[in-house]
Amino acid sequence: SKGDAHTIGIEGFRRVAKSTRLPVVAIGGINAKNAHEVIAEGACGISVISAVVSQEDIETAARSLRHTVDSALAERKMHRG
Repeated sequence: SKGDAHTIGIEGFRRVAKSTRLPVVAIGGINAKNAHEVIAEGACGISVISAVVSQEDIETAARSLRHTVDSALAERKMHRG
C-alpha cells in the first residue's frame, strides 16, 4: 500500500527478528506463498492487505492465512521445545 516503501527481504527480516527479544510483526509483501516462511524466521504475526482484499473470496483468503500463521507458530514452538 506504500509505493515508496523499501523492503528488507527474508534475510533482513531474519536479522531484525533475531536482534531483539521483543515480538516482531512482518508487514509488506506478505502473502499465502511466504507467510509460513516469515513466521518460521521469527515473526510473531503478519499484517496484510492485498493478500486478502485482492482475492475473490476475502473471507476464505483471511481464514487460510490465519491457518497458515497458526500452523507455522505451532511448528516453531515444537522445534523450540
